[in-house]
Amino acid sequence: MKTFSVLLVLGFASTALAQTAAPTEVTFHKDVAPILQKNCQVCHRQGDIAPMSLMTYQEVRPWAKSIRQRVIDGTMPPWHADPNYGPFRNDRRLSKKDIATVVAWVDGGAKEGNTNDAPPPVNFSEGWRIGKPDVILSMDEYTVQPSATDEYIYFRVKTNFAEDKYVQSAQIMPGNRRVVHHVLAYVQPPTMGVPSRSDVELYNRAVGQPIFKNEGEAIRVTTEAPVYDDACGLPNGGSALSGDLTGGRRWVLVGYAPGSTPPVFGPGIAMKIPAGSDILFQVHYTRKREPEKDKTSIGLVFAKEPPEKLMQTRWIQNYYFAIPPNADGHVVKGCYTFTDDVRIRSFFPHMHLRGKSMEFTAFYPDGRSEALMKVSKYDFNWQTTYILEKPLLVPKGTRIVVTAQFDNSRNNRFNPDSNATVRWGDPTYDEMMIGGLEYTLEKQDLRATSSSSR
Repeated sequence: MKTFSVLLVLGFASTALAQTAAPTEVTFHKDVAPILQKNCQVCHRQGDIAPMSLMTYQEVRPWAKSIRQRVIDGTMPPWHADPNYGPFRNDRRLSKKDIATVVAWVDGGAKEGNTNDAPPPVNFSEGWRIGKPDVILSMDEYTVQPSATDEYIYFRVKTNFAEDKYVQSAQIMPGNRRVVHHVLAYVQPPTMGVPSRSDVELYNRAVGQPIFKNEGEAIRVTTEAPVYDDACGLPNGGSALSGDLTGGRRWVLVGYAPGSTPPVFGPGIAMKIPAGSDILFQVHYTRKREPEKDKTSIGLVFAKEPPEKLMQTRWIQNYYFAIPPNADGHVVKGCYTFTDDVRIRSFFPHMHLRGKSMEFTAFYPDGRSEALMKVSKYDFNWQTTYILEKPLLVPKGTRIVVTAQFDNSRNNRFNPDSNATVRWGDPTYDEMMIGGLEYTLEKQDLRATSSSSR
């Protein structure tokens, strides 16, 4: 999480807060600590992603004024979904009452109060947000060598499961956050090999044309590849490589990225790990100057009973775009049409440093259209999965259009090079366009299938 900084507060915000009720005598232990426990400490604790711990009064007090600014301007807790969409089950925004309480506490001198008023401390399970895992699997320790480029390295981890397992929640624990940008954990049969990004012809064969080149252990779209900023007219909708992440012989179980929250599936929903399967880690290592060691792990919590449905994942992508130099608001589109009735359960926007906004729109078979979700100010450092409070029923034949905007101008302070024509690529100095969806099949009922087969 970025270091707090002093920001200009608009007058109307302070006026609105003044009109929101807050306790007359505001103290840390009685009023502020419960807010931090509920909304902040999951990140702001020792060993997690935030740069400072906010577990005790002594830790919080030096940051009081900065915390005030951040909660007023809405920067913290981070939440980037447009407020006109949702509601979302994992909405991290503070209520007006909580904001007023924090502001009143700081304005009143940030008093500690009586320690007897403190709520019981939250028991975090050794850094695991999913609670204590039933199983923890780790890759062998790997030394990340100095490199001028980002690298995507794959690691096989044996599960030795003697029976099928259904996963209710899963979390990836990076072994070295200094070099681990993101991780995808796949499930695959033990007979499948370990892929390598250096084998670029493997990916070109999958596409059917030579659009990729490799740069060490990373692949990038070539400058000669065809350009389709709007890929909705293509048969694949822009997904040169399959966007079905749960339908093949190797499928995604869980991912980790900056600011991500590990999934905890609802009752009756899980992901399956067949007996004897392996876990395959895809680890994105960022450029580094010195050797670094990493030993990334995954924790699994199993469902207590067989599920009714399996969670499905679809990435709506565009591999063919080209963002011109110094372009702001450059539009890129990708599409996918559902072939079954489904219930969409979450959205996952993913771009790199030039990502500006992303919107998901449904075009229904009856001619209606509906904007489903939008992130107006995308932040690469907070790659959130937005989980719908009420899953959305989408009929067969519905076309989902994902529209992304990119800022390749000098005004984007995160832009690696505003003079470059930017294509798709693994490294963060290239770009990606992924509109991720998690959903379940409406007709699937594994319990009924299991009963009828007995």
